[in-house]
Amino acid sequence: MAVGATQTRIGCLVRRYQKTALLSVPPIPAPPPDAASYRIADYVPSPIAGPSSNSAPESSFSHTQQRLRQVRLEPEQKAAADTKAKFAAMDDILSNLEPFSSIGDFLAILFHNRIRGETDPRSQTHAKAVGRFLRGTTNIRMAHILPLIYKHEKSFPSINSSRPQEQDYMDDPDDPDDRVQLRATTNGRGKGEVITRQHMRNFSLVRIEKKYKERQALPMFLTEYMAAPKVKGVFVVRARRPHPMIQVAAISSFIVSRNRYANGDLAMILGVWHLACKSHIDVKRVYCRLGGSVSDSTARDALVSITTSSFADLRAKVQDAEKRKQREHRVLLDNVQQYCDVYEQGIGRQSQLKVGCAGTHVELQDCEPGAFDAADYYVRVAEQARKTLTVFSLYNDINWEHIFGVTNLQWVRVVAEFAPHLNPLLPAISIAFRTAPIAQHRRDPNRPPTVFQPFGTNSEHETETQGMERADRDFDVQMGIDPEHDSGLLSWVCGDGDSYANLLRLSKYCAPMGDKFRNKISTPEIWHTGATDLNSIAANHYGPATSSDPSSLSKASNAAGFKRPSNIKSCDYYPTMRNLELIWMAHVLDCWRIFFATDDLLEYFADLAKTGNLPTLETLLEYAALLTDRYVSQAAPEHAMSAEEATSSEYENRVPEGSPWVASACSSTASEALPTDMDSMPDLVDIEEPTAAHPSEPSNETTDAPEHHQELPGFTRDRILRNSEIFMMEFGWWLEMAAAVPEGDIGRVWEIMKVENLSLGAYQCTHRSYQIWIFKFAGSSHQNYMAYLLEVYCFLKYEASIDLKNAILNNWLVNVEGELGKWLPGDLHQEHYNRWLEDMVQKHGGEFDNKFYRQTISPSVHHFLRIKEEITTSFSLKRRSKTHTSPHLRNELRLLLALFKEQEIHFFRTGRSMGHAAVHQFARGCRRLEEGKLDEWLEKSTCLGDFLNELHRTHDAPRTPELRTDSPSQDENPERSSSPRSASPAPSTAHSDRSGTGSTRSTNSVNSVYSVQSIISSPDPNEPDDDGDDRTGCKLSSGSYNAAYTDPDTGFLTHDDEEEEEDIEREAEVEIEIEEEVEDEEFSAYYKAPADANDSDSD
Repeated sequence: MAVGATQTRIGCLVRRYQKTALLSVPPIPAPPPDAASYRIADYVPSPIAGPSSNSAPESSFSHTQQRLRQVRLEPEQKAAADTKAKFAAMDDILSNLEPFSSIGDFLAILFHNRIRGETDPRSQTHAKAVGRFLRGTTNIRMAHILPLIYKHEKSFPSINSSRPQEQDYMDDPDDPDDRVQLRATTNGRGKGEVITRQHMRNFSLVRIEKKYKERQALPMFLTEYMAAPKVKGVFVVRARRPHPMIQVAAISSFIVSRNRYANGDLAMILGVWHLACKSHIDVKRVYCRLGGSVSDSTARDALVSITTSSFADLRAKVQDAEKRKQREHRVLLDNVQQYCDVYEQGIGRQSQLKVGCAGTHVELQDCEPGAFDAADYYVRVAEQARKTLTVFSLYNDINWEHIFGVTNLQWVRVVAEFAPHLNPLLPAISIAFRTAPIAQHRRDPNRPPTVFQPFGTNSEHETETQGMERADRDFDVQMGIDPEHDSGLLSWVCGDGDSYANLLRLSKYCAPMGDKFRNKISTPEIWHTGATDLNSIAANHYGPATSSDPSSLSKASNAAGFKRPSNIKSCDYYPTMRNLELIWMAHVLDCWRIFFATDDLLEYFADLAKTGNLPTLETLLEYAALLTDRYVSQAAPEHAMSAEEATSSEYENRVPEGSPWVASACSSTASEALPTDMDSMPDLVDIEEPTAAHPSEPSNETTDAPEHHQELPGFTRDRILRNSEIFMMEFGWWLEMAAAVPEGDIGRVWEIMKVENLSLGAYQCTHRSYQIWIFKFAGSSHQNYMAYLLEVYCFLKYEASIDLKNAILNNWLVNVEGELGKWLPGDLHQEHYNRWLEDMVQKHGGEFDNKFYRQTISPSVHHFLRIKEEITTSFSLKRRSKTHTSPHLRNELRLLLALFKEQEIHFFRTGRSMGHAAVHQFARGCRRLEEGKLDEWLEKSTCLGDFLNELHRTHDAPRTPELRTDSPSQDENPERSSSPRSASPAPSTAHSDRSGTGSTRSTNSVNSVYSVQSIISSPDPNEPDDDGDDRTGCKLSSGSYNAAYTDPDTGFLTHDDEEEEEDIEREAEVEIEIEEEVEDEEFSAYYKAPADANDSDSD
């Protein structure tokens, strides 16, 4: 009884606790059959397991099971095992997707939406699992899945694309570029992100509008119904007040009103925009209260934060590049100055000229590793290969075939643009300029935009040698470069002519000291060089203000109603360029008229169009080759000064003869050249003309107005034809440079700069244009530019490795927007910055080295310009102007064509001269260089090589030729004799064939074999002389810093010559002129090292 009760109680307890298994008594094993004979002595024990065994001894009882000891896993090992198991399970699931056809089909069924009114095909387990996932109650939510999808390597387009489309982030909940809360400063406790330069770059009103439409659909819907007008039930966007931008501004102000820290969409940027626009402080305060922008102090703090982060990133990039022994930047610098008036004067309060230096860090692209190795550069300098340079090698290095090919295409473009029936040829002409063989070293159209970082300004005078040294060291410190540390890398610093000269002096002064500054290399910038040449052309061809010579620019300007510059040796850039370009086009069109033997080109081509006989592009190029050989070859001006050659019948391509010249009609004397009717000569008020000096009594005094030219007795040549040919040739070269810059073709630019240097005072294949300016500047009054271009020519030809040469050519031009036809010279881009900085100084006061300018204004100037452009573009507003836009000049062109036709300016008329004589600067440059200018320059410019050789001899350090991986091309003459004429080789005919693209030259034309020897040996005996007029240190006119660009569709060179109201006011201010030095002193100071060499010339 007791036993039964106990068993019943135990059974109840077992059933009550269901988690406890029922106890079972194992059955007693039956004895073996031989149990009777079973004895202990017969028992053999099982062997004992070793210490490494985890198993228990075997038992003869059946209920006894083998027990294992589990190894304890670390958390990382357990997680890895779980992950491995999950991937194995996923493989099993994907291997058995039947009946699903794909993962997409599986996901579509997984996320099936129940249709109302129909039976839900999903099970309860299916519906609840998906519901928990979508509600976010699980550990892994949809917010974790979407980034995995977008960032997957197989996603399309890739998230790592250089230009990801905005729609890629449409559903991305974590857009890295979307920051609603931006802080101007932080103390480390706030969670908001501090504003950086990347936020400024990414700002776009259109992008904010799209973001609001995607993520704030209801507010955009409501505000659109309140703000947008309707036409026939459809919303329309007005031009004057576009409602999408108004919606963005309203919603942004609502957000800021709700949360003052949510200023990242529009308020922070508009605060910076008010500072950029120099808004009145009351305007800033009111807009801040309206929620439209942040306060002025917050905007300034934001700019300081941007500067701090930007320079931190800049220093990191520069130091990283130096660790890799590479140089990935160059420095643009220029002087900034502004004359600030003080209206209430007193002690310490006087009007003064505030001067400083501004610079910009420019990132380099397309540079090979080791391109800026200083050791390799110094080995090349020590070889002094530049001593082999001669006038003949410099002349023969010009690619005349390319020059005449470009000229032919220029002439065809002029007639195709003038005649409407030839307009269909313009796209093909544009393509020809952009492709080989015309294109020489054109940059990739898909190249990314150039990256800039302006430096903080300082108050150093970079026009002085010591001021340049301090300014450059300041910029190095801002980049994180130790001025005393020599990294073994060259640093590329660029500037205008005067900056370039000071940089050369410093590199020479610092060479014996082992200072880091000796590693500086420099190049003169293109825009200032081109502006100097434009002034040279104007001074050479304008002639007397009252000239009646149709070949003078004064006469042509008066005929077309153009204003003559008050100072023809320092002209406003764009107005002068516009006037000269129209006059040049009229000259070219008159030559075409004579070639086709017609009185009206428009009627001529209209008649050809009616009969279907319009010439093709190839035919026009053949005709242009004949015309350029006749009028703009090197021999053409000299033939105009020889009646025998001009009238000889053995030259088939000679200039046609016009009607006999009657000397009594117009005399070449100064008194008879003045017109009797002064009312017919506009814009001559307050212009005084000097009386002409006798040819045998040259005057040493220089004036801004040219003298009336008098011919020697027995003159039988045609001075007017010669003037016209020289102008067409020189300005055609200038136009080629101006058109090649926006195209990004540095090869064409360099080709021209070589030619101009000859006329003022060369490179191979991709840089032969530079040599033209070398000769041209040598023959003009700008002698220093001859030295500048000779220096950079020898540097690129003899002393720079191929990698260094390509690095400089690839980065000499900049492109802010990365668009076709928008390339700029670096100095012109720097002038855009300087113009804004100078205006800020006048408004806010202070010096250029103040904290406000160094940390707030100057480093952010590119952000100011971009934000102003972005906001203006968003409202479809064009740049505000205070002057009228440039009208068409077809009527002026017709007047000029009528004048040239009446005067027979492009016919040869024996004995014709009317008081104006232009100088053939290219030919005179050849003669000056051959007569000793080149030898003088070589003697002064080889000082650095002499010092390096002396250093090698002193330390018994053998030269290391193994550093030379590529030898620069040298002239055939290994040594240069003291007599340049006797040492010069015979004129080479390598480039004597001047046939351009598609051109056909006459074999009987003497122009095709004209050589430098002929140019040197045939000077004009009555050529005007300007040896005493050195314009090297003259400052360029203000208001000349608008950009020219190329239309991407037509290829035409266009420009914006609209002047701001502030520029007009500046013209009325008193100009501060800096005293100039005499030519010989200026030229010698360029390379010599006087103890007190501190120039103050403004370039």
